Amino acid sequence: MKSNLSYQEKCDCARSNFCTYVSQNTNFSSNEKTYLTKIIVNDNLSGILYVSSVLAGWAFIAGLIDSILFPGIIIYAIFYGIIDYKVLTPPILFLLGNMTAKFFYISISLKGKVKTYDILISVLPYAGSAYLLRKFLIKDKLLSKAVYAFLKMKKQEIKNQIFSFLKRKFKP
Repeated sequence: MKSNLSYQEKCDCARSNFCTYVSQNTNFSSNEKTYLTKIIVNDNLSGILYVSSVLAGWAFIAGLIDSILFPGIIIYAIFYGIIDYKVLTPPILFLLGNMTAKFFYISISLKGKVKTYDILISVLPYAGSAYLLRKFLIKDKLLSKAVYAFLKMKKQEIKNQIFSFLKRKFKP
C-alpha cells in the first residue's frame, strides 16, 4: 500500500477483514487500494459489512423458523377448522421479538453511524442486509466492486468449510 495512509489508518485496516482483503487483492491498483482503504477505515464500512452479514445469517435462521411455524398454523387450521389467537401468538411474538432484537443489535453495533429511519427499515424481515448494503455502497462503483468480490470470496470460503465438514462427518 502507499505510504500516504496514516499509522492509525494502517492499524485500523489491519483489524478489518475487508480492508485486508482489499489491500492484498491484485485486481486493484495501488491508488485504488489507498482510496478504498481510506473509505473503509474512515466510514466504518467494515462494521456495516459485518452487521449486514450477521443480518443475512439471521434472516436465514429466521426463515427456517418461519418455515416451521407458518405451515404448522396452516395444518392446525385444516385439522381444527379455525385459527384463533392461541395459534397466531407464537409467530407474532417471534416476529416482534426478532424485529426488536435486530433493532437493538443494529443500534448498538453501528453506534450512531446509521439513522433511526435506516435501522427501522433494516429490521424488516429478510430485508435488513440488502438494505444496508444498498444504502451505503451503491453510490461508489469501485467500492461496490470490492464488496462484491469480497462477499463472493467469503461465500466460497463458507462453501468450502461446509463441504469439508460434511466430508469429515460422513467419511466411512
